[in-house]
Amino acid sequence: MATRNAAPTSERSAAIDALHAATALYTSIPVVEALLDRMGWPDGDGRLLDPSAGDGSFLVSALRRIPTPAGDLDALVRVQGWEMHPEAVEQSRERIVDLLVSRGWNEDEARRGAAAVAHEGDFLTADPQGTFRFVAGNPPYLRWGHLPPLLKETWSPVLPDFARGDLLHAFLDRSVAIMPENGVVGLVTSDRWLFNATTTGLRRTIGLKAGISHLARLDAATSFHQPKTRRKNSAPRVHPVEVVLRPLGADVLRLCGRPISPDGAFDEAHEGPLLADVATVKLAPWLGPKGIFLLDTEQAQALPDADLLPAVDSDDIDPGTDVLGPPTRFAIRTSRDAEPVGAVREHLLSSRERMPKRGRLGRWWMPPEAITLPLDRPALLVPRIGKRIRAVRLPAGVLPVNHNLYVVAGQAGRSLDEIEAILLSDATQAWVARNAPRLEDGYLDIRAGLIRRIPVA
Repeated sequence: MATRNAAPTSERSAAIDALHAATALYTSIPVVEALLDRMGWPDGDGRLLDPSAGDGSFLVSALRRIPTPAGDLDALVRVQGWEMHPEAVEQSRERIVDLLVSRGWNEDEARRGAAAVAHEGDFLTADPQGTFRFVAGNPPYLRWGHLPPLLKETWSPVLPDFARGDLLHAFLDRSVAIMPENGVVGLVTSDRWLFNATTTGLRRTIGLKAGISHLARLDAATSFHQPKTRRKNSAPRVHPVEVVLRPLGADVLRLCGRPISPDGAFDEAHEGPLLADVATVKLAPWLGPKGIFLLDTEQAQALPDADLLPAVDSDDIDPGTDVLGPPTRFAIRTSRDAEPVGAVREHLLSSRERMPKRGRLGRWWMPPEAITLPLDRPALLVPRIGKRIRAVRLPAGVLPVNHNLYVVAGQAGRSLDEIEAILLSDATQAWVARNAPRLEDGYLDIRAGLIRRIPVA
């Protein structure tokens, strides 16, 4: 195995520890076994690779399905795994040793065999020797912006632009790239790569070689067993799916860049205009934790010289009438070109330590996301999470916050009343119920891209 990295050991170890802490979601055995079944492992003399082996769940389950006579390394190394975190590698090897000893291997042979199966290394920069017909596993999910800087430096030269949005995208791309003509890739992934607009290039590239032969949602509460860094009984904040990719043929769903839904929608043809043709849909800014750029009434009164905008969130909407109540929050508006002075300056500087890391980049007096919405006219506020579309009247001059959706009339001559009627129509509600990604307890993830695709009669 050849790898490419030149970072000092201590710095690299710290980066790998940080990555592991952020991504350690280990797959439960029933999910592993079901995915191996769907892939058809084992079949003949093909080999299997797990690109992010973790604690070895996929490796051990795959090994249980093939004969591994005592001392027969050739039989054993049909299964291979790569994992960057040394403690996880050790856990994986110990589980393999236990399996082999139970099959009659002596302990020394079992340890040599486990080391030949579970490699400590980086799948994205490694060169696994030979051909692997099967790639199976649960690759890490982490946005590129949240990666430790050292790992960004390591991976940037070897990853195409379309595979850098999330670490999962890089693992998907490489897994398909090494797939032979009769290969199978079976992975547990988060669902976002299937339908986000930012992953169009990833889907299109994968689609040049492979299509989806199986896709189904998994239950986040039961698909993973508890990693060390997660509170007991708390489900991970991902929406997992199991996906099986095979070479292009008659029995696969082609990937051509368009969104794919785990719920069987997104394939409805519509020849006419979409909401994006008659309205402008924007995302409301996130200004950071309360009390910094987003103030309550009492805090706002203490800063009379601040440039303040009345601000609203979804909890300001009456759940029975969908009428917006009076604003109880105020946003501090600052300019990129001028540092604030006086009490505003003192307030922001004294509060900045409470701002998460991603909100402390760039100019200290600017919020994490700039206030750029055109507030000069009435608009509609559409809450991001809900069991249905809600379109709430928003007066001019009032700022929505926290990634709610802001909808104003476009240049096509449709009035705000007409756009509101479209959003609240039975046809739109039914379309959204079919096409919106599912969340827990019947809630839907209503994003700007989804709203823009709503068909307009």
